[in-house]
Amino acid sequence: MAHRAFESFAESLSERRATRRGALAASVAGTLGLAGVAGAAAQDATPEASQDAAQPMFLFVQLAEAGSWAQSADDPEIYELTLAGIGSQTAFFSDRPERIVGTVDTATFLENLGFTPIDPPNAAAVVRTPEGERDVLVVELFDPVLTREVGSRANGVLQYKARVLDAYRGDNLTSWYDEQDDPVLPSTFDQISLFIDDCPDAKSCSIPSYATPPNMNVRAYQGPIPGGPYGTCWNSNDWNCYPCAYAWDYLAAMCNEAYPDCQGYCRAG
Repeated sequence: MAHRAFESFAESLSERRATRRGALAASVAGTLGLAGVAGAAAQDATPEASQDAAQPMFLFVQLAEAGSWAQSADDPEIYELTLAGIGSQTAFFSDRPERIVGTVDTATFLENLGFTPIDPPNAAAVVRTPEGERDVLVVELFDPVLTREVGSRANGVLQYKARVLDAYRGDNLTSWYDEQDDPVLPSTFDQISLFIDDCPDAKSCSIPSYATPPNMNVRAYQGPIPGGPYGTCWNSNDWNCYPCAYAWDYLAAMCNEAYPDCQGYCRAG
C-alpha cells in the first residue's frame, strides 16, 4: 500500500542525504509509480541573487493512496482537495548546495508552515486517475484539516481548501505549472503526490488577538509591511518559518512605526 511504502521511504530520508533534488523526487515518483514526476522535479535552477540567496529553498512532499477534488458549495472559486490514506510524515528537501533531507510530522508541518487564506503556500498536485492517466494542477492550499483512525498513524485523511493559480512566479513548481493542461483535477483519483512550495512571504502588519488589550478597539489588519513583502525561510531544525534576512522583531518594529493604531502591538506576518 502507498502509505506503507511512504512510511518506509520517509524513515530512510532522515538517515541519508540526496545528491540532488532530482534523486529524491525520483524516489518519491518511484514510490507512487507516477511516471514523469521525477523529470519535472529534476531541474537544478539557481535563483537570482537576492536578500534570500544565502538561505536554502525547500520543497515538501505528501503522498496519499487516493483522493478527490470538488468545488465548494459556498464559493465557486474555492475547491476541496482530499487526500485519503496519507501517512504520518511529510518529507522535505533542499536544492544544492545544502541538500538537506528529512521528514517532519505532518500535523506539525501543517501548523507551522502557515496555511492561511491570506497568503497560502503554493503546491503542485500530481495525480493518477482511475483510468491510469496522469494529471497535474498548481494551486494555493489553506485551512488544512487532518484526521486519523483511532490507533493508526498511517490511515489518515487530509483535507485542504484550494484555489487554482492564475500565474506562478516562483521557482520550485515551474515545471509542473508549465505541464498542466487545464484548471481542474479529476473528481476522484487513485494516487497523489503533493509537492508544496517553501514558506509564504511576510506581507502584512496586524494586531494578533493574543496581544490586543481588552480596551483596544481597532481592526486587526493594519496594512502591508513597509518595503515588503519579505521572504520567509523554512528552518529544518525546529520546523518553523522565519524571515530569511531579518528578524521578526525588526519587521514588527517597522509595522508599529508605520501604523499609529498599532500602539506598539502589531506583528508582522
